[in-house]
Amino acid sequence: MRTMAVFLAAHWHNGWAVIEINGVLDAATTRELRDFATCVTAQQRHEHLILDLSELTHADADGLDALMSVRALLDQDQGELRLVCPQGRMERLLRSSSAASALPLYPSLDAALSAPRTVSAHRMGGALQ
Repeated sequence: MRTMAVFLAAHWHNGWAVIEINGVLDAATTRELRDFATCVTAQQRHEHLILDLSELTHADADGLDALMSVRALLDQDQGELRLVCPQGRMERLLRSSSAASALPLYPSLDAALSAPRTVSAHRMGGALQ
């Protein structure tokens, strides 16, 4: 059985920490995401985080749990989480899960960056409804 990998990269843009996720988010890789998000937000003291899922090729239930864990991490500090998730298989997966109402989805990084900043945005389901 071949092990799948996740590749994570971070950059900062207009007061937002942006983590790009490329590859597979499953039981084998979720800890990497949680640890990386904790490091990135602590490093620059960012409470506002965008996870860019544009290059995510697969996620399972463990991957969705990891996204919710990152949201919980930010909620502790009254932070905000946004997900970049273009229309397609990943967007359908997120919408069909119970996480859809808690994780705001935006079609592009530009859309996520330009939306008004609000702590309650993630509770309202984000921009794509």
